[in-house]
Amino acid sequence: MSFDYKKRVNTSITDEPIGKLLDSLRMETAFFTQSTLRSPWALTMPPMGNCMMYHIVLKGSAFFRIDNEDITLNTGDFILFPKGEGHNLSDGHCLSFTPLEALPIKAITERYETLDYGGNGESSSMVCGVLRFQHPLAIKLLGILPSTIVIRRNSQATENLVGNISELLKSEAVNIGIGSEGVIARLTDILVITAMRQYLLELNDEKMGWLGALEDDRIGQALKIIHETPEHHWSLEELALKVGMSRTSFAQQFKRLVGNTPMEYLTEWRMSLAYSKLQLSKDSILAIALDIGYQSEAAFSRAFKKTIGQSPKEIRKAYHASV
Repeated sequence: MSFDYKKRVNTSITDEPIGKLLDSLRMETAFFTQSTLRSPWALTMPPMGNCMMYHIVLKGSAFFRIDNEDITLNTGDFILFPKGEGHNLSDGHCLSFTPLEALPIKAITERYETLDYGGNGESSSMVCGVLRFQHPLAIKLLGILPSTIVIRRNSQATENLVGNISELLKSEAVNIGIGSEGVIARLTDILVITAMRQYLLELNDEKMGWLGALEDDRIGQALKIIHETPEHHWSLEELALKVGMSRTSFAQQFKRLVGNTPMEYLTEWRMSLAYSKLQLSKDSILAIALDIGYQSEAAFSRAFKKTIGQSPKEIRKAYHASV
């Protein structure tokens, strides 16, 4: 029996709904910093909107102060700030905090930086970074995630993945060479996905919110249809028919699991896609409107402003002014 490589290459990889969602979140590294910090040291990270921040300790320890809560990270531990909230970190003793913009950070490339800071005491080594998500579902996902997620090096739930990646990061950080920037970015991407996955898997049904709808055979299929074909002029009846439900049962079940009516969710999804396109593409507003199922720029702009609170032109202008 011959090996059909064409069939194997074209075979899609199956995954559970939440796994597919995490896989679809296209992450972009805004920047990451290889930091060597010697006691005494203390830093202040400002809040960063629409971003995630993370720190992984490669050697030594770091102490975080978040909303009057103290968190200690040791070698191989990882912390994620999914909502980009500001925080303080230090050696645990220094009380004089230096803001991020005042640190002697050295830019190596557009996205990769180094920091050598502090006094003459015990040193710690860290990789710290900021990620931006391009996928519109990220905004909804962040609403479920907590302010911080900590994964320990010896966590049984992650089967020492954090520890293994920590060792790889340490090797790359010490021996910077061709491709190291890309390797470090990808390794930290894996850590971020691992942290979110672990948190989501531990949630009960009540806290899952709209994510729980992805696990439902019929409502999950309806969400998939909306996500993949937002340009189609869907009606409540047509969506119900697609998933084999009556109009009334479909509307009630969708509302119960998702929190929105099907038509409200369709509009929200279209506007989320448009929001992303306005920021990350050069497509005209009319082209974006047509792509998501609107037949005129005026109709799209009215719906967009009603949903988002700002016009498409205002969103695009604000984004380009910030980058």
